[in-house]
Amino acid sequence: MKCAIRKCCCCELRWGALIIALIDMIATAAVVLETKYLAYYEDWCMDHNEEVLESSYYFLAYYTWIIALFFHFAHLMSCVLVIASVWVQNKNLLIVYLITGAIRIIYDFIFFIYVCVAIGAMTLTLLLIGCGFGVAIYFWVVAYSWFKMIQSPAGGN
Repeated sequence: MKCAIRKCCCCELRWGALIIALIDMIATAAVVLETKYLAYYEDWCMDHNEEVLESSYYFLAYYTWIIALFFHFAHLMSCVLVIASVWVQNKNLLIVYLITGAIRIIYDFIFFIYVCVAIGAMTLTLLLIGCGFGVAIYFWVVAYSWFKMIQSPAGGN
């Protein structure tokens, strides 16, 4: 794959990987906290006497948020592995980030389409999702480049 880069944020790729992991951790933690709020504390039209969701729409929406929470939490943990890879320089630590990052990019793209079709043209929401999508792609490319550098015979030094 030819999408590898040599520098990130005007510094060595190693430190760029650290920077993107820290920024990604903060952003993903914010998403996890918001998703947790939406999944657990939002009124999902539950019948409180029987603890059953009223309609299949709310049932689907609830479990969509739970899946989003799971993937973003896994991605948050993979950011810790990227930070560890800066010091340990083990390419296996980056594989989880690359997988969860790809899943997150696909999920964000699907969510972008959903907002466009189902909710309508909400300019600020679409702008935020689009920016997040672009940043997620850049972060994935940096992590992939760091993975390729560690994998190379020179060993990333």
